[in-house]
Amino acid sequence: MRIQSTTQAQHFTNQINETQKKHDKAEKELSTGKKVNTAADDAVAMQLSEEIMKEAKSLNAGSNNISYGIDAANIADGALSGISDSLGDIEQNTVRAMNGLYSDSDRAILQQANEASYATINSTINQASYNGKNLLDGTSGDINIYTGTSSTTITETDAKAAVSSLENFDVSGSADSISTDALDSAYSSVSSMRSQLGAETNGLSAAYNVNNTTAENLEAAESLQTDSDTYDAVSRYKASGVVGAAQNMTMKNDMENQENLVNKMFNQ
Repeated sequence: MRIQSTTQAQHFTNQINETQKKHDKAEKELSTGKKVNTAADDAVAMQLSEEIMKEAKSLNAGSNNISYGIDAANIADGALSGISDSLGDIEQNTVRAMNGLYSDSDRAILQQANEASYATINSTINQASYNGKNLLDGTSGDINIYTGTSSTTITETDAKAAVSSLENFDVSGSADSISTDALDSAYSSVSSMRSQLGAETNGLSAAYNVNNTTAENLEAAESLQTDSDTYDAVSRYKASGVVGAAQNMTMKNDMENQENLVNKMFNQ
């Protein structure tokens, strides 16, 4: 009788433990929203999930890199736009200085205005920086942007060299001696730099969009592998709870019956 009782009790205990595991698993799914929380749940799905999320995280980190690159390019382009405006001011003064009706003193005033504009250009170049890296003085070198799967480059922009010929640009002499060659060259160089930056910014924006779309698709694929079916998890949670309660009650009743039987045997 004792061996049979022990065997039966062990059987009940095993059933209760198995039901409790199902209950705990369903509870874990509901708390995390994932049907695969450990390798024991599904080793293949867990490995695939980790690989997918590793790639998605790399793409998201790459998107951050791209975003910083776009910010830097926008700062550089904004500064170049200001330089173009200052070159426009110099051009207007130069055209006026080329008017033979202007006096030497008039042209001297225009020269002072041009020098002030040139100083503004240099100030703009010196202030155009991102995270301590100057973007326009020719010291940055080409800037590599890792996108998570590949790399793209922001070409070095040397606006200081582009406008250096204007340092000695002079409109204070006779109207006939004024040449716009240096000014035209500076304009052309700055315009080319802006075009280059524009193309690179567009490329960065396209890479950013591709990264985000790919990362979203990967995360959606990962969710299909690991996300829990909430309705199913709730059903299993409730069912295992009911079964567990019934098993505990059955085991309790069986133990009480065994105890009563033993008591009767000793009281006879």
